[in-house]
Amino acid sequence: MTATVPQTPVRLGTPELTRVAGLPAACCPRPGARTAELLDRHAELSGALEELRPRVEDVLYALVPLLDDARELRRAVLAARRAAHRAAPPGWDERTGARIAEYADEGARAALHRWQELTAAAQAVAAELDKEVARDRAAAEDTLAAALEDPAFAHSLALATPDWVRYGSAGKHHKTRKRQRAMRTLYSYTTRAAAKTSPFARLTTVGVPGRAHDGHAAQQVSATVAFTALYALARSPHTAPLLRYRPSPTTGELLLYPEYIATGGVTWRLDHVVEAGPAAGWARTLAAACDEDDGTLSHEAALRALGGADPFRRFLRMLDSGVLAPVAPWRRGEDAVSVLLALTEGARDDDLTVVRQLRDLATERERLAAPVGAAPDGPRQRAGAVARVRELGQGWARAAGWDRFEPTEVWYEDAVTELRLPPVLEDEETAADLRRLGARIRPRLFRSHLYDELVRRFVAVYGRGGSCDDVLGFAMRCGAETDRDPELERAVQLDLAAREDPGERAWLPVGPSSAPPSAAVLFQHVQAAGGPRMVVNQFNPGTGGLLTRFKGLLGDGFAEALRTHVRRCWPYAAHHHELVLWTECSTAQAQSAGLLPPLTLPGELEAPGALALSATRLVHDPHQDTLTLLAPDGLPLAAAYTGLVPTHLFPKFARFLAVLADPWVNGSLLSDYRMSFQLPRDPGRVLALERQTLGDEGHVVTRRASWIVPVDRLPLPSPESGSDAEAVAAADAFRRSHGMPRELFAYLLPAAAGGMSPDHDRKPLWIRLDSAVSLDVLAHWITPGTGHVRLVEALPAHDQHPLRDADGERRAAEHAVLLHWAGTETGTHGKENR
Repeated sequence: MTATVPQTPVRLGTPELTRVAGLPAACCPRPGARTAELLDRHAELSGALEELRPRVEDVLYALVPLLDDARELRRAVLAARRAAHRAAPPGWDERTGARIAEYADEGARAALHRWQELTAAAQAVAAELDKEVARDRAAAEDTLAAALEDPAFAHSLALATPDWVRYGSAGKHHKTRKRQRAMRTLYSYTTRAAAKTSPFARLTTVGVPGRAHDGHAAQQVSATVAFTALYALARSPHTAPLLRYRPSPTTGELLLYPEYIATGGVTWRLDHVVEAGPAAGWARTLAAACDEDDGTLSHEAALRALGGADPFRRFLRMLDSGVLAPVAPWRRGEDAVSVLLALTEGARDDDLTVVRQLRDLATERERLAAPVGAAPDGPRQRAGAVARVRELGQGWARAAGWDRFEPTEVWYEDAVTELRLPPVLEDEETAADLRRLGARIRPRLFRSHLYDELVRRFVAVYGRGGSCDDVLGFAMRCGAETDRDPELERAVQLDLAAREDPGERAWLPVGPSSAPPSAAVLFQHVQAAGGPRMVVNQFNPGTGGLLTRFKGLLGDGFAEALRTHVRRCWPYAAHHHELVLWTECSTAQAQSAGLLPPLTLPGELEAPGALALSATRLVHDPHQDTLTLLAPDGLPLAAAYTGLVPTHLFPKFARFLAVLADPWVNGSLLSDYRMSFQLPRDPGRVLALERQTLGDEGHVVTRRASWIVPVDRLPLPSPESGSDAEAVAAADAFRRSHGMPRELFAYLLPAAAGGMSPDHDRKPLWIRLDSAVSLDVLAHWITPGTGHVRLVEALPAHDQHPLRDADGERRAAEHAVLLHWAGTETGTHGKENR
């Protein structure tokens, strides 16, 4: 049973954030009211026919032997029996029907007459439904095309899908197949911008509740593109001398080897702790040649240290092997492209390809930064600039030797909403709902077993009460690459198991450099008479990383409030630094950095007030069996992770550092997000999961109603499935049989149980089961590796969003609020370690 410990109520932190859909909810194409009426009538008739069919089949069966001497009538009755199996009319004319009726009794005649009436009515409804569904398809295409008239939406599509903007969009004069492909793409982005709230350019904008906003944007060339240019400069003998370099860190015979990966618009540096072998000697040789002040060396010094008949060739091998890396000449928050342009200003660009291409990049940057609506053909011009910058990045990656590196993200853009947003926490009902939610969450926030494993490994090396002056070296040894790490795997499994019942783990102590429990709640308001008023979408760590990306966009007041919150999350630390990885190559991480002075790891960008991890110390408190990170003055140091990328994606050595700073796992089930998919006991059937709420009154929904559907059970359109109207009628019958609403979100789930793959870890797709266009998009969206589809009620539905724009149109909005328990409970921090 979960432990019961007296607790002070949760604190609702600031700042708050609201994410606003870039298009009105009405841009999601929906069938007309007449379609719903016809589907209701179709379902009513289908039910009546299904109820009557056994009786009709019995009547027809009984008539067959009576008609041995009337072969023509006998054939008509046999044909009618076959038609009855399909719920179709008997197919005979009035005269034939009258002759057959002479062989039947009164009850049989009444059944046949009723069958003819129902089947005729069903045929009439089917014919009208066919026309109405065709009208719906045409109206849906018009609605989707009209969304392109919104300049901000078209402007954002040029970033999201530049090739489609340049070549893929198709008008009605194009061939049907090409037009349908184009419409499917447009459908996906339009419904994302109108129904979901995932910030990207102006597909979703952001703002601060209670404030008016002007719609301005933050823009820059992606960090990935600038970083590939840096490596291309380092590989040219003409420009390599312009840079400085750092050797890879070593501890004993272990080396920290960086591998840069870019896929799906995301870039990160995967640092491997590997056995160095001969590379360790080269790394130590280069380290000995470094300046004592900053641990870097010039190109000339590197060549001298490497020596040999061809030192530059050896220098390139050191770059390829990760033993040596160029140091980014820009700092956190600086414009990397401008720094590189200034660095190469004196170089001749007529014979240096990379330098010339940097000048080209500066020109394309101007096109990318052009204001919304600045030119009639602005989106197409912008898409062309995206394609050209992408080609530059790919070329530089090839020059750097990264053959599988595909930098698809070339331009970062986030925008503020143009709306005045209503306050959130000032609403008493919302604040009360969040406090009740927080009280239920807290017993499910527990100390990670990864923290226990970190403590165990520390004590095994340094003893109880021990001290470590080489924190990076300790982390590297903990994170060394091996075929298996049974202790780490066991800790991860124990964390998964503890979600069911954390028990006393929810109240275990942590050191003063570790944060007490916190959580970020993402939720939506619902405007529905007598129904729920809030639905909880998901939880995130509450230490601020969800919001730091927008600190520059939303102004100094927002940044200062967030800075105050982050410091409040570590109330027992004397110093507060941020631990944000991959700032040199990941745009999202670079945007998230800069709230606090950084605690830097090898490869990270410098900034004023930076403190190297090598200058810290890690100590063990034997009384509470916790660890504390200390600054050079001996006082507790908070290493706050304020980035966007989840820490479970970190390399192992860095993950331990993140766990040290924030050791809590949120095991609460009170949100609609589910980590991994597990097959139902009977994977061949449709599994219905009821809506869940916080308490009996039903005001706060913690889990939407959903249905896990095997792909082969979905009534999806295909060349063999008949007309649009038949596909819509089949989907409508399917949803009625399982109690589904018409409006849903679809999630792809893999064929095998367990984790997600890139094909399935997608954002959900908004669909209508009464729309031929939606069904067509869904059928093409499902991948070959999809085993099940999770269908989730759209709550709030398109007409339940409370927020309205200047034109009175409803807009989807999602709110993020920070909850924390910092300093509110005993037993969550250790004694100061000096």
